[in-house]
This record gives sequence, C-alpha cells and structure tokens, in this order.
Amino acid sequence: MTDVVPNRSRPPTGRRKFHNLAIRVAVPVAACAFVLGFGPALASVQAQSQKIGDTSVFSTLPFPGHPFGIAVDKDKIYVDTSRGDFFASQANSAGERVFALNKDGDLLQTTNVPTMPDATMGLWGLALDGNKGRAHQLYVADMNGRILRLHIGQRTPTFDVFSTPPPPFNTGDWHTTMWNDLTFDRAGNLLMTDDKPRLWRIAPDGTASVYFTDPRLLGQFGFAGGPLGGRIDPSGKWFYFSITISAVFPGDALIYRLRLVEHPQASDLELVHRFPAAAGQAPPQASGLAFARSGNLYVGLLGPNQVAVLDPAGNEIRRFSSPLFDSPWGLAFLGNSLLVSNADINPVESPNKWIVSKVFVGEPGLPLNRPKTDSDSEDPLASDPFSAFGLGD
Repeated sequence: MTDVVPNRSRPPTGRRKFHNLAIRVAVPVAACAFVLGFGPALASVQAQSQKIGDTSVFSTLPFPGHPFGIAVDKDKIYVDTSRGDFFASQANSAGERVFALNKDGDLLQTTNVPTMPDATMGLWGLALDGNKGRAHQLYVADMNGRILRLHIGQRTPTFDVFSTPPPPFNTGDWHTTMWNDLTFDRAGNLLMTDDKPRLWRIAPDGTASVYFTDPRLLGQFGFAGGPLGGRIDPSGKWFYFSITISAVFPGDALIYRLRLVEHPQASDLELVHRFPAAAGQAPPQASGLAFARSGNLYVGLLGPNQVAVLDPAGNEIRRFSSPLFDSPWGLAFLGNSLLVSNADINPVESPNKWIVSKVFVGEPGLPLNRPKTDSDSEDPLASDPFSAFGLGD
C-alpha cells in the first residue's frame, strides 16, 4: 500500500547503543537566482561557506520511525524503517515503511510493507537498479530473510518478493538468517551481509547461495554482532563489510574486505581496520558503510554516535560527531554531503530522533553499481507477501 503526500506538504522535519546487552526566505532567493542566471554561482558561494562537519537535519520521518537504509536516486531519496528491534525490546505489528523523499528532504510518498506480527526486526539495505521509467526498481532487504523488489517506476509502487534463502535457512526468522545490507556487483549479483555469520550472493534471477563464511566473521553474541554494512570499493575488486561486535577481538568493531572472485577462500579475507573497545565505554559497533569517490570509507559507529573515516590504506583520518546522531546506521552520499539515518535503538522510543542528518564532508560519493535487471519476471510469492513467513492462507 502506497500513500502519496502532496509536494506542498512537508511533515515535521530516524537502533541505540546496545546498552541493554551491557555492555546499539530561501525559496524566493533561489527563484530569483535562477531567473537572473546566477544560480550556479550562488550555489558555489553557499558550498564555500560550509565547513567540513557542518551537520543539519535533512528530514524528520513519521511513524514507524527508526530509519535504517538510505538510497539516493536521480531525483528521489529512499529511506526504509526497522521499528521492530530485538535489542531494544521493541516488537512491531504495524508493518514497516519505505519513504520516498525529494532532494530537499520533503516526504513525497510512503509504501507500507507488512511484516510478521510482533516482528523484532524490520527492513534495512537498499539497492537501486539501472532500469528506466516504469521498469525502475528498488531492492529492499528484510532482515527476516527476504529481499523485496519495490517497483518505484510505477505511479503507485507495489512490491513482490525477489529472493528468499534456500533450505535450511528459509525459516523467515532472523535468528536463522538475518539479511542486512545489500549492494550490486558489476555482474548484476546482489552481495548481502548476514551476521550468522555469512556473506551471500543473489543471482540476477533471485537464486541465493552462501558466498563466503569464516570463523573470523563471528559476532560476539553468536546469533548477532557479525557482518552488517557492506560496500564494494572503487576498484570493484573488494567487498568491504563491517563486524558490529567481534568474537575474535571481543568488544571491537572490525572492517574486513573480501576479494571478489568466483569462489573466495580464507586467504581472500583481509582485516582492514579495528575499532578497539575501551573499558567503561559502550563498544564502537560499526554499522553502515559508504565509499567516497576518493576511496575514503565512511563508517557509522553506534556506540559513540559518530561517523569515522578511513583512508584507502585503512587508517582512521577523521571522526564526525553531532548531537543530532542517535545510532547512526545508514549512510549515503548526496553531492558533497553524507546522509546519516538515526536508527534510534532505545527501549523508549524518541520520535524527535527519527531523522536523517546531512553532514558536509567536502567530497562526493562513489557511484554504486546499478545494473539493468529483469522487471518482468514472475515471482510465486508476489501475490502473498506473507507467504515467505508461512503466514499466507
């Protein structure tokens, strides 16, 4: 179900540190500038007046809040939600949402995504394909073990189920398979993180298979804490992913990279960076990732509510902090700024924290792979979005 918000209507302008696990007058000016022909010059002056780290509220989102994934399209920005959260003791029977925003952060459209009753996990990773017009699609990771395909080229988008795990992983339960972040490789496969701990590859026809697993990927909690965010580097040869809370390095957050070959082996896995845990402080908890065109890697850190920047060699070169951050989860570039979602992982929800922040970082993002995909394929689950959970008629 999709609700459309008129463009003129702007709603009030988004997973907590895992504490309970103990240690989760501008419009007229712009118009005049356009008419008089000095729009680009004015934009340049405005950009020059910004300082690295300047942070503002880009958008405040309505119920169910808890924004997770972010995807920036040509003229829209998509944000999905995960109100259901085991780590915050938050169950959700009201379904999740995919919000469509314009480039100013105004809410344009809402797609309702039904979930299981009393769901304790929702949606996260988002990946856009390269189809045009009505065939354009957004791939959405449901952390309960399915990938949805939202037909955003339609005036009123509908969705179907693109992929589910094969047996014995197809229980519809995030304790078995927790599909987190997803991104396209150059061949049109989707690479997917799963903190059980596994990495998956989903072929263009939706067939899912385990791509790589290794004991070094294990999270500290066994059933959680493993691979979370994931992105491909500028060379296209490595898949970088975060480990939220490592079992191998207890309490630490890690960034690994895996060589993108047909059948990766243990020797193809390399440790890029460790965010060490500090005594008496919440663990760092690395979450979402985003590459700049320069090769710098931006990493959300849930524990300190910060965004770290690693250079191409894996050295930390900067930290961004802001009182606006609350469980910074999804990251995506918009021009020379970084959009950051607030997952708000707290036992007591804070609707005033359901925001996407905009941080001026002074460099553009790395364009993501956006292959042309099959938009006409029939999915046997499409008629019943609950069937993957065994909740159909």
